[in-house]
Amino acid sequence: MPQEFHVESFLSPKQLNHQSVSLVIPRILRDRIHNAMYYRVNLNTASLRGDTINRLCRVLVRDLGTLKSGSVNQVNLLGGIEFQCLLMKLIEIKPTLDQLTIMLQDDEQFNNKYIVCLVLTYLRIQYYYLPVDDPHARRCQSLFKQHYNDYRKMKSVQLDQDCWSRSQTINVDILHTDELVDWLLAKEDIWGIPLGKCQWTELYEDDDDDDDDEED
Repeated sequence: MPQEFHVESFLSPKQLNHQSVSLVIPRILRDRIHNAMYYRVNLNTASLRGDTINRLCRVLVRDLGTLKSGSVNQVNLLGGIEFQCLLMKLIEIKPTLDQLTIMLQDDEQFNNKYIVCLVLTYLRIQYYYLPVDDPHARRCQSLFKQHYNDYRKMKSVQLDQDCWSRSQTINVDILHTDELVDWLLAKEDIWGIPLGKCQWTELYEDDDDDDDDEED
């Protein structure tokens, strides 16, 4: 098909910073995700019966959640194909920060550590452009601070590897939540996904300034 007639892959109608929220994910990666069997079976609008966070949460709980009694979840791998499909759908739905905060809350019987990592990755990718003094940026900082001392362990594709690559062997490691947080705050990409240049990743910069003021 001639290039001029090539139809753009699905773009979410939701907008952020005056553009479709989908555009934070590169075109080639969007195409791969939308063509993935997991996305087509579980995450298209018909399968979800509506593009809402309530519908998506059912899939997140089913595939990323575990009962603390020891039952195993189905997609317990950070950075893999299924994880990136869920990330793409989260981006397309664009939940509110209040909804995301609820998803990050811990429960006595339910272990949400994979969901926590999904949400933190989403926040870093979607809201990278916010200035430091923006209220949403402050809330993002607060959510990252809450998990900076979170040492729960998960299985993860190595953070500098792309699960879609055919030119390298994909390695899986044990990762702690605080290691993911540190990577998201310090690096420019994760699992082959660009993170964008971000101003609000210096979590404790203001705290240092306050300490200096007190000493003066």
